[in-house]
Amino acid sequence: MFSLFGLTVVPAAAAGGDFAPPGCFGERYGTLFGQGVSVNCFPGEGYGYRVIAHCANGNAFWFVVGEFVPYGFGPAVAECSGALLVPARVVAYEVDEI
Repeated sequence: MFSLFGLTVVPAAAAGGDFAPPGCFGERYGTLFGQGVSVNCFPGEGYGYRVIAHCANGNAFWFVVGEFVPYGFGPAVAECSGALLVPARVVAYEVDEI
């Protein structure tokens, strides 16, 4: 961590951004002017899960929350959509078990 002109910069942790939690596996894929993430999870505690994608394009950052998926009924999907000159990308993602 260091400070330059009153701005504090902290290195981002690599854990959790590129990998799904134990019992889940995720895959990133390309879309028109964007990127998405698809996550499958083995049955765990609770009723199901959803994926939350952390999106970015240029200086904009936002979250996209995927639909709730019961265990055993396919992948949870979240897609980041951009535009022609500023395509969006998935910076990181997390799985929320419900």
